[in-house]
Amino acid sequence: MRFSVEWQDEAVNVAPEEQATVADLRLWVGQGNVCLHLRNEQPADHLTISLYSLASGLAHEWWTLFGGRDQELRLVKHRSGYAVPDIRMSYDGAVFEILAHQRVYTNPDVRFWSGPPDVMTRVEAEDKLSDFIETVLTRLNARKVTETSAALRWARVQASRQDADEATFCEAAGALGLDPYQVDDAAADMIGRAAGVFEGEPLTEFLAGARKADREKLLSWVESVEKRPRYKSRLKDLGPISAQAADMAPNRIGEMSWALGYRRARAVRKILGLGESHRFRGMKSLLEFLGASKNFEVAPAVDGIRLLRSDHEDGPHIHLRRHGVSSEARSSEIFTLARGIGDIVCFPEPQKAPVNDLHSAHRQATGRAFAAELLAPVSEVLAMIDDGRDVVSAADEFCVSTAVIKRQIENAERIRAACTAD
Repeated sequence: MRFSVEWQDEAVNVAPEEQATVADLRLWVGQGNVCLHLRNEQPADHLTISLYSLASGLAHEWWTLFGGRDQELRLVKHRSGYAVPDIRMSYDGAVFEILAHQRVYTNPDVRFWSGPPDVMTRVEAEDKLSDFIETVLTRLNARKVTETSAALRWARVQASRQDADEATFCEAAGALGLDPYQVDDAAADMIGRAAGVFEGEPLTEFLAGARKADREKLLSWVESVEKRPRYKSRLKDLGPISAQAADMAPNRIGEMSWALGYRRARAVRKILGLGESHRFRGMKSLLEFLGASKNFEVAPAVDGIRLLRSDHEDGPHIHLRRHGVSSEARSSEIFTLARGIGDIVCFPEPQKAPVNDLHSAHRQATGRAFAAELLAPVSEVLAMIDDGRDVVSAADEFCVSTAVIKRQIENAERIRAACTAD
């Protein structure tokens, strides 16, 4: 992502912030200039708009952008009446993605095109977005327009970024969809309690997954399951298996989350001596390979989390929330268990972490890929389909949902590509 700005000195906008920041803007996402558009059937390669509202929007939503999961920041939300491309930004905890969607305006008739995404690290994204915000604020200062809402907010964000504890709090508030500078006492207490259990990305994913849940009830559940007898949650053999899998399928620089999940799942099957034809017939058959006690027990049901991974000196523990008694619940339960195993295998450093329903979150995506390939190896799924079986039969064979089977078939090529080098 890169941009160019040519300021216009003779703008006649009424608001001083807008008047000072009218410019010809070109913005490239990947190799494409997303400001390229048709206006009344005439092509143009730039926009002449005020940049203040865009910079202000980025400054005010900074912590939601980098703390939120399963959320997009859409530039059109801050367009202040101007026609702008439909740029969407999101961060999953490992990769920052920005892409343009097609958008059509009327009166005047303006059309912007879609384009391929631009993917970058968080540091790269922070640098580029900071550069844009500061370019606009520098222009405002040069035009003697000071003490703006954007400037005051950006100064506050910058100060928070310099303090590790405050940055953690702000990002946690962003995960909940809250403004960190206007958090009430109840939310602040909830963040503090959660930070006493989780750290880093697990804290963010836990809070992002709890946005719509009863947070007090959810935190009480987390605290209570940790008090259960250890034999109800310990997987004594999973620690050594996890270490072996990390050696067999080491991390790759720049690897997508799902690729790591697929590779580690195949490594675990090899370590356990299981051929691709082996089927896990239920949760008990999977637990037996991991050294679980015969008294391993699921935890009470709660909304906002599916499983808590908790590592202790005696090894990894898994607190699996009860999913229900229906056949769909049973298949969901074993898949969630496999996701929890995947979190331990793919992120072996001792820690506590949630498994929940977030979609665009790094660890959740990794765990889903691991679980799918561990329970329903793609080669076996494709073999069944080639033999004339349908997805319902395949799902029943592997004790997973039809959605898992469909996703394995759709992702067959990228699973193969991810695992080829191992």
